[in-house]
This record gives sequence, C-alpha cells and structure tokens, in this order.
Amino acid sequence: MINKIIIITDATCKVPNAHIKGRTGKGYAAIAGVIIDESENILWEKGKYLGEKTVPEAEMEALIMAFDEAAGYCRKNVEIRMDSELCVKWMNGEYRLKKEHIRKLFDKVKELEKRFDSVQYIWHTRESKWAKYVDNLADKEYKKYMKSSP
Repeated sequence: MINKIIIITDATCKVPNAHIKGRTGKGYAAIAGVIIDESENILWEKGKYLGEKTVPEAEMEALIMAFDEAAGYCRKNVEIRMDSELCVKWMNGEYRLKKEHIRKLFDKVKELEKRFDSVQYIWHTRESKWAKYVDNLADKEYKKYMKSSP
C-alpha cells in the first residue's frame, strides 16, 4: 500500500442569474475527483453529475466521492487540494461552519478522515495543472448531462 496520496477535487456549478441580488443559490452541478501518488501517477479519477446543489454542497460532495475511494489506495497520509478556499478553511477549522445544509456533508468528511493517519487540506489556485485537469473532468460531466437533458 502507498504511504501518501493526493486527492484533487472540483465542482462545476452553474447558478442562474448569480449576479442578481436575492437570486437562488442553487444551480446544476457536476463534480470530479482525482487521486494521484507522489509521482503524480493517476490512481483513480471520476466525474459525476449531481443535479441542483449550492456551490459549497457540490464542492463537499466532490470531496466525499474522492475521499471514499482513497482508503483503497492508502491508509497513511492524505493531502487534499481544493480550489474552494471556503471548504478548505471549514475543514481546517479556520472558519466556523454556519450552514446547516452543509453540516451533514462536513460530518461525513470528518468520519472519512478517521480511516487515515493524517489528513492535510490545501487550497490551490484554479491555475494549477491538477486544478485545471479536475475542472475539465467536472465540466465534461456537466456538458454530457446537459446535452442529454430535455
């Protein structure tokens, strides 16, 4: 079994009229996750369409999807990279979680953390190589569903 893996996740969430005050906070979302080893070999990748979600819900769902797969590759050290600074700060305890609809997702992630010796959450920019890769996976999944829907 591998000593350390890196999980990279992202979500694509199209919120209609996001610029309008008082608009709904939900949109159609797709997620993706990749698990790589320290040499950047891809061990696992997946995209999934979710339906209507808020952006933080989608980001957390992506984390859960990939984190759930991670134990099959490693039980020691996990580094998680996300471009959602909000989610990273929630997971690192820097921000208090005030959103009750996110609480069950947060609790699920905390439960998954117990499978590993150490878990580290890192915020990365959308411009990094792996952020672009995972964003592309999520976007492909989103477009695949949108083409097939009426």
